[in-house]
Amino acid sequence: MYTTLSPCDMCTGACILYKVTRVVMGENANFVGGEKYLKERGIEVVNLEDEEMKGIMGKFIKEHPDIWVSILFASLIFDNC
Repeated sequence: MYTTLSPCDMCTGACILYKVTRVVMGENANFVGGEKYLKERGIEVVNLEDEEMKGIMGKFIKEHPDIWVSILFASLIFDNC
């Protein structure tokens, strides 16, 4: 699976459910999700630490904090269902 950010709890669960063997993420400076959980279950996690992606996501979060908070809040609600 390829992701922009570290996978949220819901995506982490989907990776485990569908037996994904490797998760490649662009960066985790702006959001850290279920990386540790994936690794504990034998799933390879690769962080590209892409500087351009860090900048793009950082800029989006800075310019649109209301949208970012909404995304995080929705993630928490669905992850805890």
